Amino acid sequence: MKIYLIIAILIIVGGAYLFGNQVAQRKCETRVAQNQTSEIIQTISMQRETDEKVYNTGVRDIRRILHTKYTIAE
Repeated sequence: MKIYLIIAILIIVGGAYLFGNQVAQRKCETRVAQNQTSEIIQTISMQRETDEKVYNTGVRDIRRILHTKYTIAE
């Protein structure tokens, strides 16, 4: 009778360990997915800000910037 009790306790402990391992794995996957999502959102917002700056910059302004930046120095 004692051996059955010991075996049952070992099975319960082993099952709890495996279940806890699966829960920890899912939490890790969730955390990684959230981090990737926040990085993607941050990249998109940076791209949007850059696009707005480029869109609002006129052709004359771009020519002026390029002319002052890339003229041949004396």
